[in-house]
Amino acid sequence: MASFDSETFIVELSDLTDLADVLLEVALAPGSWVNVEPDVDESLRADVPGLFAWFSARGSQVPVGTFVAGSDRDAPSVGLDHSTGRGAGGRLSDAGVVAPSGWLLRQDHPKRGLIWEFASQSSLDGAMLAEFLVAATGLFCPLLSGGRFRVAVHTPRT
Repeated sequence: MASFDSETFIVELSDLTDLADVLLEVALAPGSWVNVEPDVDESLRADVPGLFAWFSARGSQVPVGTFVAGSDRDAPSVGLDHSTGRGAGGRLSDAGVVAPSGWLLRQDHPKRGLIWEFASQSSLDGAMLAEFLVAATGLFCPLLSGGRFRVAVHTPRT
């Protein structure tokens, strides 16, 4: 079983530099991933409990964006777990939230969320990806976050 080092920190919508930097670092570390979610008061969360989650067509109330580093076999990817139901990709587009250049939407499922794959030969733009992750998770979050986002970085131990 793999073992991971994890780090959590908060970023403000007004300064996404640390998030952009960590996305670029993780992009070079296969097996690593970054989770981004609005920083909401834990007492306000109302997720679908236990067994009922299996039968619900909705994900977590607080959306989570995940960037997964690529490997020799797989391209880097971004996933967005949300509770907004069908047509989430269209709602993102309608709100002007579009994936950065080079990212292709591969899945838009009401329960499993959205998945984009990096299909470009150019280098990854950490700043654009950071803006996309906070814009998408912020748009789908029904709870106030005050423009703050929780970032969790997971890298394999060597």
